[in-house]
Amino acid sequence: MVTVPVANLSGGTDDAAFPALVCTGCGRADDLIIERLEATKPAVPGLVSVEYSCSACDAFCAHDATVRQVAQLLNKCDSSRGVLYFSHHYVHCGEPMNEVGENVSDLGNPAGTGGSPDVRIPLETRVLKCRCGFQLDVPR
Repeated sequence: MVTVPVANLSGGTDDAAFPALVCTGCGRADDLIIERLEATKPAVPGLVSVEYSCSACDAFCAHDATVRQVAQLLNKCDSSRGVLYFSHHYVHCGEPMNEVGENVSDLGNPAGTGGSPDVRIPLETRVLKCRCGFQLDVPR
C-alpha cells in the first residue's frame, strides 16, 4: 500500500504516485466493480482506500487511490448524483462522510393513514457529515 505524508500534499495529490485503477488479472478497467471505499487511516485529504474486483476475470485488488481516480471510474457508470453508498460507507463530494455523533429520530404514522398523530416510533441513527457541511442521519 502506498502512503504519502500530508506534508507532501500541496493542495492536492498526484495521481501518478498511486497505482492505476485497472484489473491486476486482465489489465482492463472497463469491468471493474468497486467493492469497498473508505477514508484512509490516518485520513489524508484527497485520498481514499479502495477495493475493487473485475467482473470479467474475478481478480481482486486493494490500495489507496486519489479521489480523482475513483471519480473517473465512477463517472464511466450511469450513477445518480448526491450521496453514494459503498459497503456501509456514504460518499458525498467525492469523499467518505465521517460519523460525528448519534441521534434518536421519531417516526410518525405515514401521511394519509388516519393513525393517531400521538404515535411515535423511535429510530436510532448515526449522524454523518461531509467536509462541505452536508449532514445525513442514517439508521443504525
